[in-house]
Amino acid sequence: MTNLADAIKEYIEENNSDVSGSDIKKFIRTNYEGRWKDSTVSAYLYGCVVNNPKSYIHHPSLKKFLYKNNDGTFCIYSEESHGENEWTPVEGDDETAEIVELVETTVSLERDIENHLIKNLDSLEPGLKYVSRQSCVDVGRVDILAEDKNGVMVIIEIKIGEAKDSAIGQIARYLGWFAQNGAIQPRGMLVAGDFSDGVRYGANAVKNLTLHSYKVNFSFVNETL
Repeated sequence: MTNLADAIKEYIEENNSDVSGSDIKKFIRTNYEGRWKDSTVSAYLYGCVVNNPKSYIHHPSLKKFLYKNNDGTFCIYSEESHGENEWTPVEGDDETAEIVELVETTVSLERDIENHLIKNLDSLEPGLKYVSRQSCVDVGRVDILAEDKNGVMVIIEIKIGEAKDSAIGQIARYLGWFAQNGAIQPRGMLVAGDFSDGVRYGANAVKNLTLHSYKVNFSFVNETL
């Protein structure tokens, strides 16, 4: 019996071109009616991606065969076309182990900040109401969805440390996707520890996007020996 990974791979290979997540979901719904939910397909489109470092941590058992392009489309990973796989952890490699540990720590900190924001959305903007977290859409996984006091959808993306230029493209994709799927003038909030000048310039070019920095405070308590 065909499994979901094989079904996705078969569709991309038969199509012989880069395909979007929505195209893959449509194919699965049409050809395997009732077998897999869209949310399950989204999980595979996240966990089977070779060039997604987090997929090796969140979905270690899923076969990595997809390559995600900068525009959010998918193709079958090829070392010849995409270069050597530099994202797979190598067992026994101390340097890789440190990278994996760093990624795990980053994921944990990002989750902590996400949890804090969900409970304290007013700290970003008075009147924000929580809608959902880690919502899978065709162009990625949204950290937090909220609504402002006027009922406008707000897309919140969290980055640990200094936000990279790619974060602008990521949240712009989310804004574009939600705008095309019924949201009226959705807003975006990019939350990070800091922003480079390049990110700030890029944010100025994206309508309804604001930047918000966080500060992490540590406290220390003497422990009795």
